Amino acid sequence: MSRIIPSLLLGSLAGVLADRFDRKWTMVVSDVGRAVVVLWLVLANDLVTIAVISSILEILTMIRQPAREAAVPTLVETEQLVKANSFSAAAAYGTAPIGAATWSGVAALYAVVGAVGPIDRAPDLAFVLDSVTFLVSGAIVATMAIPKPTLADSGARDRAGRDWSQPLRDMVEGFAFVTRTRTVRRVVFGMAVALFGGSALLPLGQSFASTVLRGGDTGFGVLVTALGVGVGVGMMGVAVFSSDRTRYDLTYALSLGLAGLAIVLAAFAQTISGAAGWVLVGGIGTGVAYVTGFTHLHGEVDDTLRGRTFAALFTLVRMAMLASFALAVVVANALDGIFPAPFDSGIRNLFAISGVLILGTGSLLILAIRSALLKPDVPPEVRRSIRDASRAFGLMRGRRGDSGYRD
Repeated sequence: MSRIIPSLLLGSLAGVLADRFDRKWTMVVSDVGRAVVVLWLVLANDLVTIAVISSILEILTMIRQPAREAAVPTLVETEQLVKANSFSAAAAYGTAPIGAATWSGVAALYAVVGAVGPIDRAPDLAFVLDSVTFLVSGAIVATMAIPKPTLADSGARDRAGRDWSQPLRDMVEGFAFVTRTRTVRRVVFGMAVALFGGSALLPLGQSFASTVLRGGDTGFGVLVTALGVGVGVGMMGVAVFSSDRTRYDLTYALSLGLAGLAIVLAAFAQTISGAAGWVLVGGIGTGVAYVTGFTHLHGEVDDTLRGRTFAALFTLVRMAMLASFALAVVVANALDGIFPAPFDSGIRNLFAISGVLILGTGSLLILAIRSALLKPDVPPEVRRSIRDASRAFGLMRGRRGDSGYRD
């Protein structure tokens, strides 16, 4: 809650900052701020302090994310966006095992060295190392040549030359763009709905592995590993097999459908190995959807609106996750034992509903894209130009006929 609530209140403002201020230094300041705040965890000894630290970290992260995503298309060519997003996602999620292994090394080091000043717990040493990684990240970004956003200042100004109403207008403009632009709306709301369904699996995944599938303490680890491998394969697969002819919006919709179907089939698996196989497939779909969705937004959204678009995406995603976390256990308990086998498990039923929700989202997106392809939305001015050209061509044909020519 301490991480999600701040993003709900300030998510749109983060998008305005990404479109109005220098994106490079926005990221650098966020990294340095997080380095300082993480060190505060060394002194934290109660839940309230940890919650406050977590909220501040989330605000800084939330400010950095739209700036980073808005900067990506300014650093690489359009045809390289999918590869850039694939490697970015792999770096974000593929380093989790490295982090886990590093923690084991840090714990072993603390056991040998012992307490040093305020560092009197093994996690404290990990927090210090974490702080250093944020400083390294900030130093790397500071050396990069990232173009400034192109959004121009406009609007009424006060005597000091400041425009106090501009941030509000920027937020309204960004919200209007996301909700009215169909190609963008499909990706943003599709991802939010998909994560609403997928996030329901997180609080109940361990119970599903240990009690429903009777996989013991190791079963959940097997499922998490299968998911991680699948996501990695999907992300890198897009980078390898995509081309300039790939329709990223259609690929995004198909991969969502694949992920949803795999979750439904995993929900009614009878063994850990069977569930892991379908979770692997679902991870592939998730990885492909992640990369193609971000690539589609990078390619479709103008630089002046890119930060606010991604801020809207991240805000909706957090809202979906919060709602999903709140409902997951309640719904699973409500569905437990009210249907005959194999629908007698509330957790199985919840997973199946989540999968159907994601599958349905992907299917609706496919239908919407197909409809757009069959009936393209031609602006009125283009229709008038076509009509005028058709009339001119008809007049030319008539004149040729009057001169004795035959078609």
